[in-house]
Amino acid sequence: MNTNKKYKEDIPNIKINEKYTDGRTDVDIYSIFGKEYLEEIQRVISDVTGLAFVTIDYKGEPLTEMTNFSKRCSHIRENSMCKKICELSDASGAIRAAVAKKTSIYFCPFNLLEVAIPIIINDKYLGAFIGGQVICEDAPDRVLRMQDQLLLDEIDFENLHLNAIDVNSKKYTFREFESIVKLVELIISEIVKKELISSYHENKNKKRIKDLEENIEKLEEKNLELKNKILTINNNLNKLFLNNMMESLSNLALIEEAENTSKYSEYLRNFFINSIEIDSDSINVVYKTLVNYFKMKEIQYKDRFKYEININDDVKDYTMPLKILISYVLAMCYLGLNFNDGDYYIRVDLSKDGDEVSTLIEDNGVGISKEAFEKLKDIHNISGEVGKIFDHIRNLEETFKNISNEKHKINIFEYYKKTVISIKYPIKS
Repeated sequence: MNTNKKYKEDIPNIKINEKYTDGRTDVDIYSIFGKEYLEEIQRVISDVTGLAFVTIDYKGEPLTEMTNFSKRCSHIRENSMCKKICELSDASGAIRAAVAKKTSIYFCPFNLLEVAIPIIINDKYLGAFIGGQVICEDAPDRVLRMQDQLLLDEIDFENLHLNAIDVNSKKYTFREFESIVKLVELIISEIVKKELISSYHENKNKKRIKDLEENIEKLEEKNLELKNKILTINNNLNKLFLNNMMESLSNLALIEEAENTSKYSEYLRNFFINSIEIDSDSINVVYKTLVNYFKMKEIQYKDRFKYEININDDVKDYTMPLKILISYVLAMCYLGLNFNDGDYYIRVDLSKDGDEVSTLIEDNGVGISKEAFEKLKDIHNISGEVGKIFDHIRNLEETFKNISNEKHKINIFEYYKKTVISIKYPIKS
């Protein structure tokens, strides 16, 4: 008997390690189950036990629809006065269970046996399962009768015609009813524990995943930083090597009185140094790189090569993504000088256009569009290396467009037998 008594008293007050509530003070029935799952649990319990059930919160407000509502109760609640009395009875039963912090079994005002099973977690009352609506003829006198608590003088029981409905009503012995109540208590207790523990581990795993993602992001940033440092070191070594090599060539050319070779070597040295400079992507560096490249072409092709480069002073300190201008100019000059008869001309203009940097490249070469490449293949017996130039340009365009949510724009078009490339991108100083 002592074991049964302890079992009965302990079940409603669900004791669980406070870590599983994660220190939260806002734990409620919905946060444990969710509405759909709560109604599913209620339906299953109701189907198994045969009792009607509804779940209420700590204020007595229904959280679910009533499951397996009996015909007797439905009939009684059609009367507005009776309905108010029934609702008052439900609230009173829940309050008794909440105050006593244990299950309360009682007869409703219309003599149906009911039960209020409180949901209490670590002494905190969250709500209750209200159920029953059954006929019981052998309940002991100690079971509370709501008829004795509520004034029902105005209710005419004869006119309710309950006897005709009671023929098909559910009937239980009090012992059967108590056994069902204990089963429901146990089910609720175990489900609550399971859901709290499951939710705790789920939230913990989510936190772990979030922490791992943040750590991965930090590692990626460090990795990128390390790669940039390595690249900087390599480029510094390359610059040192190129500088020494080109300076030696220039000195040798001077000794041999090869003035043009000496100048070409100097321009080439500056071109390489600026091209691999990763610490600066300013338009001014791009400008200096292009000037050195054009000077080399002047020496190499003499009067056949003409260029013009105009860069407004108000854009020189702005940055240029990927130094994209250099790639286009090199490709256009290579194709124009190698596959175009006669003189070759290229012009580069950079200016500020509102909140954008506007770049125009214009030449009289063969063009660098996909159509131009197909035409070039038909006219000339070109090698795969030229095809790689066009592939590089296509890849460059895709990368350029993707680095700023497509705010970067490249347009290539023909204009009076001239190829014109327009490049625009937002200003970033």
